[in-house]
Amino acid sequence: MPNRRRLPPLLLASLLLPTVSFESGAQAWSLSRAEPVLVLEVWAELDPLVADGGERPVPREVAVERMLDEAVFILSGMVYGFRFTYVPPDPSRQVGGQFELEPYATIVRGDPRLDVLQTWVAGDRLYARISYTVDEQQKGWYRGWKSAANASASGVGTVGFIGGPAVKVEAVRDAIRAAIRSHARSLEFNRPRRIDGAVLIAEAPVSGVRSGNYETRLSVLLQIDEITRYGHY
Repeated sequence: MPNRRRLPPLLLASLLLPTVSFESGAQAWSLSRAEPVLVLEVWAELDPLVADGGERPVPREVAVERMLDEAVFILSGMVYGFRFTYVPPDPSRQVGGQFELEPYATIVRGDPRLDVLQTWVAGDRLYARISYTVDEQQKGWYRGWKSAANASASGVGTVGFIGGPAVKVEAVRDAIRAAIRSHARSLEFNRPRRIDGAVLIAEAPVSGVRSGNYETRLSVLLQIDEITRYGHY
């Protein structure tokens, strides 16, 4: 189980990120596979609903950069996970809320185990299938994580597409926050002052556009280290 002194383990699976609908699923691979691989399918808009001040239509290389940024963030969250601090908003106490994610480690663009398998265009979107091959140490982390009684939770995150396509990845962060919030509410009847812990993205996120927002749904495994409660109001 992750703590401040040890990296959390990997969710070892082959996961497909469906982006056309919210009904598609993911396929998991077993630990016995010789070279387990994580596979994400991500997308970026070539003709976004909201312009971001750049060229329009969006140049292919710009769309590829955005997809890679999103992919390495998600894969880092699946391979290494994050430390988090969550301060829920509380208008009655004039607390605006705060959410911080600190990765234990990150996958970089030049990692030889990171590979773009395929790209294609459908409608006004550029899609890419991106893979990451897991090493033996990461397999061990996964076994460590699964052997502990870590909680699971799911969440839906949104970010308004008025901010332009560059903000799409923020919906992933918001979904992680929503999953933590959902689990914390099952533990604490009263709104806590602060929550600290660790979180691992446990399944491939599912992303789309809905009601003026980029929307992401995901599941996590998480460890709550400390819940700080308010004193007397």
